[in-house]
Amino acid sequence: MRQEQNTPAERSDTEREHGTPNQGQSEVIEDRGEAEEPAGAQRAPRAPHSGEDESGAAKDAEEFTIAVYSDPGRTSMHMRRLLSEQDKDWSRGATIIHKQTLIPLRQDATLDLDEVQRWAREDGADISVVITEVPRTAGRKAKSVELHFADRLAVISLPGLGPVGVRASLRGQLRRSVEALAYHSAAEAHERSGLTTQVEEQQGHETYFISPPRFVPGRFWMTLGMVAANEPFWSLTKLSGVFAAAAATGAFGIFFSTIWEMANFLPGWRLLVVSLVAIASVVLWLTLANRLWDRPNTVGGRKEALMYNASTVVTLLVSVTSLYLLLFGGILGVGLLLIEPAFMAQNIGEDQATFANYVDVAWLSASMGVVAGAIGANFDDDADLKNITQGSRELQRYPRDEHQR
Repeated sequence: MRQEQNTPAERSDTEREHGTPNQGQSEVIEDRGEAEEPAGAQRAPRAPHSGEDESGAAKDAEEFTIAVYSDPGRTSMHMRRLLSEQDKDWSRGATIIHKQTLIPLRQDATLDLDEVQRWAREDGADISVVITEVPRTAGRKAKSVELHFADRLAVISLPGLGPVGVRASLRGQLRRSVEALAYHSAAEAHERSGLTTQVEEQQGHETYFISPPRFVPGRFWMTLGMVAANEPFWSLTKLSGVFAAAAATGAFGIFFSTIWEMANFLPGWRLLVVSLVAIASVVLWLTLANRLWDRPNTVGGRKEALMYNASTVVTLLVSVTSLYLLLFGGILGVGLLLIEPAFMAQNIGEDQATFANYVDVAWLSASMGVVAGAIGANFDDDADLKNITQGSRELQRYPRDEHQR
């Protein structure tokens, strides 16, 4: 994850997303929610930068325009589902403009928020919100939200919300951000963040950030959010070639009695070691063959590289382990169907074949198949490798020169 140098004392930022760079915006959705007065207050909201009428009176909440810019893919999917809900209390009854677009990076690997502000001016937005797949940090701390009061701009990092309950967390962070920017008050964000969430000042012009609760390891939680953004089960569908090679090799275990005998005599811990070696071999090969390993000098430092590479390895582990379990289940089912228990008992030298014997045969056969599949294993030819990991998706955010267009 690349870091953004806001000041010498504070760094932040990185990113990537499903899809290709989008020079313009698409999928414009305008919506108007029900007005809701914030809890506790007989306070009139402070109007945004364009929030006063000709007489100088502050705009009502219903007159606000909120522009939401979200990365394509999973990020925009969550936002569209929030907009489809009838109860949009987070919007305070404002007019909502939602645009799906890939948030660009500058050449120095920081989010191009100047471009976002230009979009907001064109859309006549009083408050603008960026929802990005980019992990963002402030030193050692993970940032789930960044509030720029001077620009009436909030940046929400989806990985910072973690791997579960993302939509509910996003709804809560949208409400905190809109309320804080409407009142121009960091205290408002802290009040609505509860007792555990941290709201801290970021060195910069009227900028604060919200980090996960103190009892949650922020970077660990963000790394899991990056794994969720990588969608490991989506990667599984791109490994059909590996699965075919593994299945072809594993099928031999059903028909060769030598493998039955070996599986029967091998202890469980040896079978487990063979399984782990098989899975690790495929993960290692896929990582190296497709150059999915991020180096510290390309992602902003060792800690950032650790997060990126950990998310890549976990994503591939989930995909390959799922493939292994599918192969195991398939071989076990075919073995139970084709191998007569008496015939197996005769070949393995037992009085009676049990279900455990079939499991051992399927276990060893699946491991053999995956090891064989690891030799030259790769994603399918039509796999969209540029969307596989956080690092590969981030490369699409940089401005292109004439030779890349």
